Amino acid sequence: MTDDFESISEVFIETLLNLSFIALTLWLNRSMHTFIQVASAILFCENFTSLLILPIMFWATVAEDWLSYGTLLIIILWNWALIGAIFKKILDINVFAGLVMSLFYLLFSFGGGFAVNSFLTG
Repeated sequence: MTDDFESISEVFIETLLNLSFIALTLWLNRSMHTFIQVASAILFCENFTSLLILPIMFWATVAEDWLSYGTLLIIILWNWALIGAIFKKILDINVFAGLVMSLFYLLFSFGGGFAVNSFLTG
């Protein structure tokens, strides 16, 4: 991401994909009445872990040791588990299914956001 337009458009696309995935999941589960609560919980968890990741990313790029990358991996896995717990609770499924839903959510939102933005901006 070298320019401002590309950065802003990718964040916008990722947010739309996040909300679309949550809406589709809740619509299929017939629990759309909880959309605002679920979307707020997931986006809050992502933003909170992103705030924790920022200094660790700086530490990882400067220090380049195994401890910094290990800490980064732990926080990423923690984010995955938090979102999985939210899906587990709202969809009334087991832990493994919640983690699978969380994985699909992360792949769809971030992978899809990157793919769509790459397609649009070239």
